[in-house]
Amino acid sequence: MERSRLLEPALPARLELAERPEELVDMALARGDALTGWQIAGADLTGMDMTELEVQGCLFQNCRFTGANWHGARFSDVVLRGCDCSGLQAEDADFCRCRIENTKALGASLAGSRLAHVQMTGTSLRQANLTGALLQQVQLQEVDLSEAFLAQCRHKGLVFRECTLMGTSFFGTLLYGLDFTRSRMEGIVVSDTGKELRGAIVNVSQAADLARVLGLVIR
Repeated sequence: MERSRLLEPALPARLELAERPEELVDMALARGDALTGWQIAGADLTGMDMTELEVQGCLFQNCRFTGANWHGARFSDVVLRGCDCSGLQAEDADFCRCRIENTKALGASLAGSRLAHVQMTGTSLRQANLTGALLQQVQLQEVDLSEAFLAQCRHKGLVFRECTLMGTSFFGTLLYGLDFTRSRMEGIVVSDTGKELRGAIVNVSQAADLARVLGLVIR
């Protein structure tokens, strides 16, 4: 597995506190401007259309983005902390130097998105769809990916630490060199040939479960 330094988000030394975030986002979209240098706390942006919005150097804290549309949006040097992104539609979005902490994204769609130098900790991506995503220098720690789709992904420098991978689909995603020994992994979905598992690093109990996935009988 490729190992190189994970780049942290570079937030501005001083962030401007947004008092009316909905108006702020609407104005940025109308003008085609980037949302830059803002701290947005406790905002309810449920269902908001942020298609192709560019966000730079911002902190979102305890915000609701449930059912919002981030299709084609671009996020760089952004921190999401304690947010609810369940049902988020973020297909073909771009996340660079981002940190996502203690956030819920149940059923979110990031299909075809690009994540580069992204850290996720204490976050739920249950039933999320990352099909076809490009994952470059992505670190996942204590992330719940149960029944999520990580199918046909390309990755470089992807790390799983103490994650939950129950019924997760890795169909078409090559897992060579990825270390799952510190994560809980059961009933994952791969192709009939199990080619995705070639070179993956697992512990003994995980190997027994994977043998059953592949139809092997252990005596």
